[in-house]
Amino acid sequence: MGPFFQQAHLEILSNTVALSEEIISDCFGLTTDYWLRNPFEVRTLKDEKRMTLPRGVYAHLEKYGNDWREKFYGKDTRCLYRIVVLDPRVLETTGGREAVIRPFLLYIMTHELIHVVRFSRFECAVSVEDKTEEEGKVHLLTQSVLKGVKIPNLDLVVDFFKGEKLTLCMN
Repeated sequence: MGPFFQQAHLEILSNTVALSEEIISDCFGLTTDYWLRNPFEVRTLKDEKRMTLPRGVYAHLEKYGNDWREKFYGKDTRCLYRIVVLDPRVLETTGGREAVIRPFLLYIMTHELIHVVRFSRFECAVSVEDKTEEEGKVHLLTQSVLKGVKIPNLDLVVDFFKGEKLTLCMN
């Protein structure tokens, strides 16, 4: 396993989480109440001693709480979401450079929070059969949501996730 985030990276992550939450709230018309009813925490792989995840992912979303079908029967609807950022993979892809890691983490966090919104609004079940199709939808939504955001090098990151760039080289 590669290196983990240092303090400067963790501060960037914290800032991008807050920015992403704001962007998602504005885009989907969410209030602070929404996030209180659908709380999430962000951890890194260093915090999670046991993670084994699919290849090629930079973060993983886990949902804790009642099964989504129970919501239809009036049972407790509270859920907690945990987003685990795979810091060694992020560092390997971005080289740990602030100019790239900031927009990269913004993309990742926006992507994961869109999943939270879709799960909580029943637009998709956590146990969806075709995860590839769901990931494709969320990538398109992420790109659409971030289209108006003006952050240096975000265009490079979006192109990277579209598959149009193999690396995150800066101009």
